[in-house]
Amino acid sequence: DMMSAYFQCVNCGHSEEVHIDRGRIDEPTTCANCKAKHSMQIIHNRCQFSDKQVLKIQETPDSIPQGETPHTVTVYAFGDLVDVAKP
Repeated sequence: DMMSAYFQCVNCGHSEEVHIDRGRIDEPTTCANCKAKHSMQIIHNRCQFSDKQVLKIQETPDSIPQGETPHTVTVYAFGDLVDVAKP
C-alpha cells in the first residue's frame, strides 16, 4: 500500500509529499511555488510504500454440518506482520 505520494510541478520542478489517509490521495491542485493550477504530476518511484498481505481464514470442512458453506474472514497484515502468519 502507498503510504505517501510524491508530486512534482511540471512547470517549476517544485516537489511536495502528501501522506495517504485511509487509502485516499489528496492530490495538490495548485503548485505552492509558481501557483500554476493542475501542474502537479505524481512521481511513482519517489512514493513510499509499505508491505501488505491479505489473509483469508476459513472454517475447516470437517467442523461444519454437511451441505453448509464454511465461513471466511479476510484479514489484512501490514509492515512487520507480513509473512508472519503461515498456513
